[in-house]
Amino acid sequence: MAGNHQRQRISAHELASLAGRTLPSGVLSRMVGGVLAGLGVSLCMHRISPKPRATDWQEGLSMAAEELDTLIELLLEGRPGHPSGWLSVTFDDGYLDAAEYIASRSKKYPDVEFIFFVCPQKSEERIGFRWDLIEETIKTGLPREQARPLMMATTNSYDLESSRPELKALSSMPDYELATLDELRALKTLPNVKLGNHTNLHLSAQLFPDEVVKTDFERSTETFTRLFGPMREFAFPFGTPGFHFDQRHVAWLRALGNFSIWTTEARPYLLSERGPGAVLPRFPVNGSQDAKSIAGWIAAKALQFRLQGTRHRFPY
Repeated sequence: MAGNHQRQRISAHELASLAGRTLPSGVLSRMVGGVLAGLGVSLCMHRISPKPRATDWQEGLSMAAEELDTLIELLLEGRPGHPSGWLSVTFDDGYLDAAEYIASRSKKYPDVEFIFFVCPQKSEERIGFRWDLIEETIKTGLPREQARPLMMATTNSYDLESSRPELKALSSMPDYELATLDELRALKTLPNVKLGNHTNLHLSAQLFPDEVVKTDFERSTETFTRLFGPMREFAFPFGTPGFHFDQRHVAWLRALGNFSIWTTEARPYLLSERGPGAVLPRFPVNGSQDAKSIAGWIAAKALQFRLQGTRHRFPY
């Protein structure tokens, strides 16, 4: 009989998500709180949308506001009375829907640190993103596989990319609208909200020439500082350690100032790690999953982190 049936393997990620989804909320919250005790957690988000965007170039980049609320509350309820700041909810890229979510939730969740990572020159000059061209093209009926190469259709130069009319047109479209400078500066006045730099060109540092990447770090830091004041937070675009960036890129950033450097390494961190110059992890949240599944995955990653200690961590 065994030869007639193939067992379907389930990944550790899927198993953790399944466990989170099936546990009662109260049990899940207590379990998550126990395994996260003494640790910091940062969520990496992108868009807020009432339902999954069928034409997103990558699954899970958007999440319903109510589902994110549920996730935040699950995490907070597991650690009652813990000092604020251990939970960060971050959004990348500078979209208006994310800015509106942060503005509407900062007072509701005063113990949560919100960080909005923007591409400063894109925000200033109203230049859209290459991947939104993919979505627009998919809407016309082109298969996703044929539209995705548009993601790499970059010029390696902000001056040239910013002159592309198709990118300029995107930033004011309802589906891709970016927050204005006034809206960003208003967020910055909220007590538990910070702005951070996400570079101007939004490139994978490993896939482009060193000079292009280094210049982008320098220019985006200058632009961010001019627009919003001293830079305290930076997030790598495409932030997988060892794949999208390495120690050279960290060294270039540290030479520019004393600020936190955020990745998309899916793990919690020791609260003692947090400080200027630190390279910190963020959980890249898949918005197509429900809050309980995501909480289960975070708990499993936290347990793995505790068991491994400093082993298998990227040497920054």
